[in-house]
Amino acid sequence: MSIFERFVSKEAGGQERKAFHPTPYRRMFSELETTGGELKEQYPDDFKTVESFIWALKEACRARYKKAVNGDLQPMKAEARFFLAEDRMSAYACLLRPENGGEEITLEEFLGDMHYEGIHYGILREDIQREFGLGYFRIFPVARGKPPVAGEDGKVTELLQRRKNMSLEVQSGSQVDFNEDAQLQPIRKGTVICLIRPPREGVDGMDVTGQILPSPPPEGACVPQGKNTVIGRGGQALTAGVDGILYIEDDRFCIHEQKIIDGDVDQFQGTLRVSGNLYIGGNVDGGVEVEASGEIVINGKMGQARVTSTNGTIRVQKGVYGTEGKTFLTAACQVQSPVMEWAEIDGGTSVIAETISNSVIRCGGTVYVMSGRGMIVNSVIRAGDSILCQRVGNLAGGRSKFSVGYPPHVPESWERVKAEQAEVQSTLEKLWNPMIGLKRKGSRISEGEKSLLEQLVEQRELYFKKQEALIAELKSLNKALDKKSKGRIRCEKLYPFLDVQIGRLTEEITTVEEDCNIHVEENRVLLK
Repeated sequence: MSIFERFVSKEAGGQERKAFHPTPYRRMFSELETTGGELKEQYPDDFKTVESFIWALKEACRARYKKAVNGDLQPMKAEARFFLAEDRMSAYACLLRPENGGEEITLEEFLGDMHYEGIHYGILREDIQREFGLGYFRIFPVARGKPPVAGEDGKVTELLQRRKNMSLEVQSGSQVDFNEDAQLQPIRKGTVICLIRPPREGVDGMDVTGQILPSPPPEGACVPQGKNTVIGRGGQALTAGVDGILYIEDDRFCIHEQKIIDGDVDQFQGTLRVSGNLYIGGNVDGGVEVEASGEIVINGKMGQARVTSTNGTIRVQKGVYGTEGKTFLTAACQVQSPVMEWAEIDGGTSVIAETISNSVIRCGGTVYVMSGRGMIVNSVIRAGDSILCQRVGNLAGGRSKFSVGYPPHVPESWERVKAEQAEVQSTLEKLWNPMIGLKRKGSRISEGEKSLLEQLVEQRELYFKKQEALIAELKSLNKALDKKSKGRIRCEKLYPFLDVQIGRLTEEITTVEEDCNIHVEENRVLLK
């Protein structure tokens, strides 16, 4: 009779079916050993797992037998037992017979028990259905995990020779044998030097509990990239960045000489100065210095670098992702970049971006952050005209400082002079007390003290002069800042905190505001 069928509770003639005697556990053990032996032959890698499961099943059978014969022989329902391999890559099950007329177990109940035991992946459904009808005390696999598949490490295939000469060697004597190879290797821009096979990611595995088993990460290829060479073709080739002579230096391919740059500009270029316009097809990074008299277009990203256009505009196509104190852009006209992060930027006429964060921006005109996210976060911006954006700050908080309506150097100098004034005043106060003490000694003052007093008086006079110069400078700056300004800050959403300076007026905004039009009116900073 199949275990999917339930035993009838009554026999013919209306007589109730009698409970049968509990199965002796020695018989159970024999059946377990028989099916276990078959499994160990079929799955030798799971030998220890099957052995451990058999031991656990024997313990369970002893407990069930004692319970079955105890008391008034209460019915015991059939039971499914499960076991996981130590590495959780396989799971086994065994059905224990009902005792004393107990109920059979259904396939749905079996699958439910397996689910609640945490076995979720690699279920062997066909095997389970087949084994389920073969009876009790049979050990059978119910799930198999999927081991991770390792990827492949990257690889470099060199297509050209490794020659050390970047120029002709000086020959001794008066003649040169032109039949002898000069050991120079000319190369044209764009020529492939090495083929790069990028690392190929493996495939993650999963154990029977649904836990992901990560594939070990492959290692990238060690690319011998040197001066004037670029990684192109989607990272699959090292090519010549310029026309020149190919040579090896420090185990890297380098090229001597060049001019327009299709690839990246990095530390291998050092300092690059160009008369006229400059187009860079790749990224700019590695602390390089780039200067051009005309327009500069960087078609990739900019990292640690100093880029200057003495007469034109700078456009960074894929964003500026800098490092504090190591990323600088200066343009006589406009600076354009979708992202400006951790950068110091001077734009002569205006600055256009989609996101500005953790940066210092100086601009003679207007800073526009109106498209994309339109966000300014944790930045100091001094604009000669206005700052227009969609949003200032974010939910995480932070602080920005904006100054508008005056040439950027004026409020900067005003803050510097005020700080220096405070420092000078503090120093004068510190000089005053020892001078008073020495003067009170009168004729009792020693020669050493008299000399010290003279030095203190001399220092005080110097600080008085410095104080007068600072007062005069501050007066001039105050005059400049007192001029009426049309500068304003417009944004749709403003999160705290924002320090605003317009002329000599300052305001700290500590609340969330919307539809802001921050400007000065009747000697007050207004938000709307």
